[in-house]
Amino acid sequence: MRQTCVALSFAIAALSTASVHALHVDFSQKVLSTLQENGQHQLPVTPSATISRYWLDEQDHTGIARGFAPFLGKDYAYPVYRNVRAYGAVGNGQHDDTDALQIAINNDGKGGNRYKNEVTTRPAEVFVPGGEYKISKTVDLRLNTILVGDPNDPPIFKASPGFSGGSLINGVDFATDGTSGTTNFLVAIKNIIIDTTQINKDQSVIALNWGVAQACQLTNIRINMPNNSNGHIGIAMDQGSTTAVTDVIINGGAIGIRTGNQQVNFKNISFRFCTTAITFTGGFTAVVQRARFDTCGLGIDATRGGQLGSVIVLDSYSVNSGPVIRFHDSSRDNGPRNNQIIIESLSHLGGNPIAVASDGSVKLQQIDPSKTWIWGNVDPGNFQTGKILTTTRSGKLLSNGKFFTKAQPTYKGFSKDQIVNVKAVKGHVVKGDGVTDDSASLNAILADNAARGRVSYFPYGVYIVKSTLHIPPGSRIVGEAWPVISGLGGYFGDRNNPKAVVMVGYPGQTGVAQIQDMRFSVADIAPGAIILQVNMAGFAQGDVGIWNSHITVGGAADTNVNKACDGPNTAACLAAFAMLHLTKLSSCYIDNMWGWTADHSLERGGHQNIATGRGALIESTQGTWLTGTSFEHNTLYNYNLRKAENVYAGMQQSETAYWQGVGSLQDAPNPWPPLSSYGDPDFSWCARNDQSCRMGLAQYIDGGANLYLYAAAFWTFFHGEVSTCYNCPATVCGPNCIKNQARVINNPRGLWWYGVNTRNTEVMVLDGRGNPKQYYNPGGWTPGGVIAGYLLFSGSAV
Repeated sequence: MRQTCVALSFAIAALSTASVHALHVDFSQKVLSTLQENGQHQLPVTPSATISRYWLDEQDHTGIARGFAPFLGKDYAYPVYRNVRAYGAVGNGQHDDTDALQIAINNDGKGGNRYKNEVTTRPAEVFVPGGEYKISKTVDLRLNTILVGDPNDPPIFKASPGFSGGSLINGVDFATDGTSGTTNFLVAIKNIIIDTTQINKDQSVIALNWGVAQACQLTNIRINMPNNSNGHIGIAMDQGSTTAVTDVIINGGAIGIRTGNQQVNFKNISFRFCTTAITFTGGFTAVVQRARFDTCGLGIDATRGGQLGSVIVLDSYSVNSGPVIRFHDSSRDNGPRNNQIIIESLSHLGGNPIAVASDGSVKLQQIDPSKTWIWGNVDPGNFQTGKILTTTRSGKLLSNGKFFTKAQPTYKGFSKDQIVNVKAVKGHVVKGDGVTDDSASLNAILADNAARGRVSYFPYGVYIVKSTLHIPPGSRIVGEAWPVISGLGGYFGDRNNPKAVVMVGYPGQTGVAQIQDMRFSVADIAPGAIILQVNMAGFAQGDVGIWNSHITVGGAADTNVNKACDGPNTAACLAAFAMLHLTKLSSCYIDNMWGWTADHSLERGGHQNIATGRGALIESTQGTWLTGTSFEHNTLYNYNLRKAENVYAGMQQSETAYWQGVGSLQDAPNPWPPLSSYGDPDFSWCARNDQSCRMGLAQYIDGGANLYLYAAAFWTFFHGEVSTCYNCPATVCGPNCIKNQARVINNPRGLWWYGVNTRNTEVMVLDGRGNPKQYYNPGGWTPGGVIAGYLLFSGSAV
C-alpha cells in the first residue's frame, strides 16, 4: 500500500464467520448437485486432453477435488481453474483469440464479469495450452489471477498487424483506476511468449503493461519485438510497487523495460538487440541482478529527472553493447543527490565504457569483474565519485562466483501420476472450505507424498489448520491461484509460547522442500502464531525454496481479522506472533515474498489497526537468499537479522505500521512485550514519551557475519492512524516522522550494505557510531535519503 491508494474501497463485503459455517454443511453434496444442473452455474466443458499434456491441465478441475472459493455464498460452481480453449480460443495463429482469452479471464462463473467484482474471493488460474494466439486488441488481467502457459510448449500471444491498443497485455486492473498501481495485488504471468513483431516497428506499443504492486509475479517470460524499433517497449512499469521481476528474455524493441516502479529487483533478465535495455523514468531504487546485455545500444538509461535514489548493477554481463549505464551525475547538485550507482561483479566485453554521465563524459571505462564501484554517498565518509573496493563474498552464497539464484520450478517433466491433489486422497478427507480443520489429513498426505517423491497440488481453497502443518523433507508443493493455509484456534493462542502454523522441516533435517504459489495466514486473532517457520537445509543450494508465496494478516475475506481489528487500540488485536522465522540451521532460497499486515481491507472494509508482533526473523547461518521481498506494518520490526550469517538480500521493502508514531495509543514495543529469547528490540534507546522513536524498525541487525544486503526501500508514510479517519492530512508524515529506520548492534562482521533508501526519516541507521542522518544524505523519495554504501561493519568475516 502507498499513500496514493489508501482512500480506495472495494466492491463486495466479506462474509461473517457464522454465515460461513452455515454455508458449508455437507459441501460435497451441494457441489455434486450443482454440477449436474444445466443452468448458468455449469462449468465450461473440459477441453480435450490432447491439447496439452502438462500435468496442471490433467488435474480434476470439475469434480469435488477441484479448486473451490469458499467465500462466495452458495456459488459452489465458481470455476477457479479455466482453460482458454474451453472459452473458444483456438491458438492456430489465424483465428482472432482476443475475445475468448478475455472471457476466460473475466468469467465470474455466473455469466458475469470479475471486473470490479471483489478481490480475494474470486481467484482464477487461467491455463493457456501451447499454440499461437492472435491478438487484435488489449487483453486485460484481473486481480487475484495467475495466467500460466504450458512450460513444455509455451504459448505465443502474437499481435496482429492491425493491432489496436496501447499494450498487448495489460496487467493493471481496477484497483487504482490505472493511476498508481500500488493496490494491484495478486497478479501473475508465467511461461508465456509475447510477440509484437507483426506491428510496424515505428508504431508506439507496449508488449506488457506491468504497473503492479506487491504479491505480483512475472517469471519465465519471453518478449519478441522487431529490431531497430523506434516505438516498441517490452515491459512498461510506469507505476506500481512490485518487488521482483524474474527470469525474462527480451529481444528487440526500442526499450526492453521502461520503469518508474517504486522499488524492484530485476533478476535474470536477458536483453538482446534492444536499443535501450532499461530506461528509468522514475521510481526510487532498483537492483539489476544477473542481467545480460547482448548487442544493445545502451544498457541502462538513468539520465531522467525525478527521484531515482539508487541503482545497483550486480553480477551482470555486457557484450557487444554500448555503455552499461548512462546516468545523471548528481555529485554537484544542490539538495537531493539522486541516481547513485553501485556496480559489482560486472563482466564487460567490448571497448565501450561502462558508465557515462548525461553529458557523455566517461566515469568508468573498465573495471576488474571482482570489484565494486560506487558513485554516491558512502558511510563512513562522504559522496564518492567512483570509489573502487572489493566486496569479500562468502562461498556459501555463491554459484560460479556469483550470488546463487534459482528459477521457479515448473516440474514440466513430471507425469500426471507424480502429482497428488490433496483433496483427492482416499482415506484422508480434505475440504479447504475455510471451516473444517484439515491439519490431520494434510499432515498424513504431505508425509506420504514426500516419502514417495510426489508433488502435492493444492487446488484453491482456504485450508484451516488448528495445529502445525508439517512440510517434511522430500516435499514439493504447488498451489492453484494462491490457496490459503490458515491457522486457527487455541493452539496458536499463547504469545509466550508461540507455535508454527506451517513448519518446513525440523532443525537438523536436510533434503528438498519447495513451495510455490501459496498464501499463509491466520483465520482469527492468534497471538501465538508463527505463520511460516523454516528449520531445514538442502543438500544443495535451492533445495529448500519458496517462490511467489505470501504471508498476510487481515485484509482478506478469508480471515476474521479482517473485521475484528478496526478499533483504535491495537492491544485488542495481537493478530500473530511473527510472519516468517528462518531458524539457525535452516538454508532457504526465497524469491518474491510479500509479508503484509493489512492497513485496510481488500473487501470493502475500511481502516484496520492490526498488531502483528514481528515481520521476518532471520537467524539462519547456513546460507539464505532473499530475492525481492517485502514485509510491512509490523510492530517491533519488519526484518530482524539476529546473529544471522551468510545472508544475501536483494531488495528489501518495508513500511512502518500506519498506527504507530505521534498520536498512537501504543508505543513500541507495546503492545508486544519484548522476548529476549526471540531477540526482540526493547526500544530502551528511546525516551519514554518519544513516539517518533517508538515505531517499528524496518531493519534490526544484531551481530552476525557475512551479510550482503543490496537495496533497501524503507518507507514511512503515516503516523498515529488510530481513528476511522484514514489517510487524513493530520496523519501524513513529514521529514522526521520516524526517528530511526534501522538499527545495528553488537558489531556484525562483514556487513556489506548497498543502496539504503529511506523516506521521512531522521536517522537512517542507528549504529551508536556515526548514526547517519537522512538530512546529510538527501536523495530518493522526497523527503528521503540515500546511502550508496554503508560500510561501517564491512571488515573481516568470510
